[in-house]
Amino acid sequence: MKNRLIITVSDVHGTRAFNVHQIAKKLIVGIILFVILVIGGGSWFISELNDRMDSLRIQKEREIELKEKEIDTLGEKEKKLQAQNQFYSMQIKGKVQDIEVLSSKLDHIEEMIGLKNEEDKKEEITKETLEAINEKVKMYMLTTIPNGAPLESTRVTSNYGYRIHPISKKKKFHRGIDLKAPRKTKLYAPADGVVSFVQPRNRGDFGRLIKIQHNFGFETLYAHLNKTNVKVGDIVRKNQLIGLTGNSGRSTAPHLHYELRYGSKLLNPKEFIKWQLGNYDRILKKERRVPWESLVKLINEQHKMVQQ
Repeated sequence: MKNRLIITVSDVHGTRAFNVHQIAKKLIVGIILFVILVIGGGSWFISELNDRMDSLRIQKEREIELKEKEIDTLGEKEKKLQAQNQFYSMQIKGKVQDIEVLSSKLDHIEEMIGLKNEEDKKEEITKETLEAINEKVKMYMLTTIPNGAPLESTRVTSNYGYRIHPISKKKKFHRGIDLKAPRKTKLYAPADGVVSFVQPRNRGDFGRLIKIQHNFGFETLYAHLNKTNVKVGDIVRKNQLIGLTGNSGRSTAPHLHYELRYGSKLLNPKEFIKWQLGNYDRILKKERRVPWESLVKLINEQHKMVQQ
C-alpha cells in the first residue's frame, strides 16, 4: 500500500474510500504546479512586454518631440532666410532704381550741356539704310519691337521727363508715361517677347507690375495693375492680353504707368505709341537714342540669311 493514496469521502449516504496510486498523485500535483508556473510566467511575460512597450512608446514620443523641435528650428531658420532674402531683394531693387534715376539725371545733364546732341548725330540713320528696308522687314520689326499703344486709349495724363510728383509734390524724373485707363481696362503686349518679371501682389511704389523682354534689347514695364495674367518665362505675342489696369501701389487714381527701355537707356514711350507702318521712318529719325543704323543693318542681314 506504499504506492497508494487512500481518499475518504463522507456524505449523507455514508463513507466511501478511494485508492489513488502515488504516481497519479504526483501527476496531479505536477499538473497543478505546471499550471501555476504557466500562469505566473505568463503574467511576468505580459508585465515585461508592457514595460518594454511603455519604454518604446516613451522613446518614440521623445524622438517625435526632438523631430518637432528640429522642424520648428528649421522653420524658424527658413523664415529668417526668407526675410533676409526679401530684405536683400528689396535692397537690390532699390539700388537698381537708384541707378536708373541716376542714369536719367545724367541723360538730362548731357542734354543740358549738349553732349546728347553730339551722341545723337552719331546714331543718325542714313538714307541708304532706310531705302534698303523692305515691307517684310518693316512688318517683322513692328512685330518684335514695341510699337502702338498697350491700351485702346492713348490719352497721356503724365508725360516722360521731369515733373512735379503728384504725391511727394517734389520735382522728379518720370521714367515713363501715364495713360488714362479706368480700373480693369484690358492691357495688351505691344510686341512679341518673354515675360522677365511679374509682381502679382500689391507691393511697393509700382504695385502689381509686369516686365517684358523684347527682341534686340528692348524692354517694357507696366505698373499699377489690378491683375496680372502672365508669369515669368511666358512667351507673349503682339496684342496678347497680359493684364488689367488698376490703382495698385503708390497711385492717386486708376491708370497705366508705361515704360520703355533700350538696353539701360530709358526711352520716351510716347514716340513708340505713334509708330506704325504708315509713318515707319518717323521713329528711326526722331528717336536718336537707339542705334537704328547698325540695328536695321543687323535685321536686314538676318532676314536675308533666313530667306536663303
